[in-house]
Amino acid sequence: MIVRRLLAGLLLTGLAVPALASAPHPRESRPAEIVQLPTTASRVFMRAEASDDAEPPAPGPATAASTPSPEVAARARAVFETNRAGKIDRSQYTDEMNGYIDDKSLATASAQLTGLGEVKNFIQVRKITQGRTTVYVFRIDFVKGSTIEEAVGWNPAGKVDFLQFTAPR
Repeated sequence: MIVRRLLAGLLLTGLAVPALASAPHPRESRPAEIVQLPTTASRVFMRAEASDDAEPPAPGPATAASTPSPEVAARARAVFETNRAGKIDRSQYTDEMNGYIDDKSLATASAQLTGLGEVKNFIQVRKITQGRTTVYVFRIDFVKGSTIEEAVGWNPAGKVDFLQFTAPR
């Protein structure tokens, strides 16, 4: 009888573990884990919102937020140029960003950016919004043929809160 209860307990525990593993984790979701869905819904998303016989909404005109801002482009270009020169104004960066950028890494980034040559094009290619954070991505084409992307974001006070130079996607 005791053996039967132990085996039944083990069997029930074995069945419960996969169910627990598929349950949502109780920890809070962080802002970095939240994904911004597109504003235009696809047919799959519309099914959850409306009945099958409802007509899909007509796509609206492009929003003004999707067009590149000359002011944002000028600020991003200034951030690029100061990093390329290796002489950033640390008061224009958040404390967290200043913690990431030490003098050695700034000198390395400056040497790499200077080695790419003169800028041919500096064009905004994406705007990424996640929660209250907005990051602008610019494609930078150089006369020598190299291309990189600069991703830059500012906090509400206007200080650089995010900065990354990468190979283009």
